Amino acid sequence: MSSKENIKINENIAVNEPKFNEKNTTKFSTDNTNANFNERTNSTLNQQQDAINKTLDNTLNNIKRSTDEATHEIPRYTQRIAEYQEQTIKTIKDIASDFIEAEKQVIGSFQSQIDRNSGGVWDLYNPQKIAENHAVAVNNFTSYLLNTADLVNNALLSNIRVYNTALEQTRDNLKACAKTNTNYIQAVSGNSQNRETNTTSP
Repeated sequence: MSSKENIKINENIAVNEPKFNEKNTTKFSTDNTNANFNERTNSTLNQQQDAINKTLDNTLNNIKRSTDEATHEIPRYTQRIAEYQEQTIKTIKDIASDFIEAEKQVIGSFQSQIDRNSGGVWDLYNPQKIAENHAVAVNNFTSYLLNTADLVNNALLSNIRVYNTALEQTRDNLKACAKTNTNYIQAVSGNSQNRETNTTSP
């Protein structure tokens, strides 16, 4: 084989051989790896964020459903409280009525004893005066029971008012706390992003 032919074959081999720039190959490989890593990281972060949002949304929906059900129950609670109050007043009225009926019977018996045994000790007892004294006692006792029922109702309303005020303060405190935490996290993540940018910048 002549030297011309050898040169031609060597030229053909050199032409057909792929030429690689080692620097460019390495850079391409590193950039590709970084891109794949960043893509996988972003995908994982997005999935985690979606899962967190879904969990929080489900929790919010459950709370909304529970509070809506509680709101629908208010008329039933109000009716039940009104029934208890009506029952309390009716019971007080029954106590007074029963007491007065019993007093009528006692005074009636007492009157018949006086009529049969007039004179002596029996003359000291005046059925009218006894009835008046008992009527005053029953009135006072009934007023006492009604006032007690009012005190219970007022205490109940006051406790509900205090409870509502405490809930409102808790809500305001939690709002302030959440805002403080959000601002803190944003500030920290902003600082870390600035540090990363400064580190990676040429």
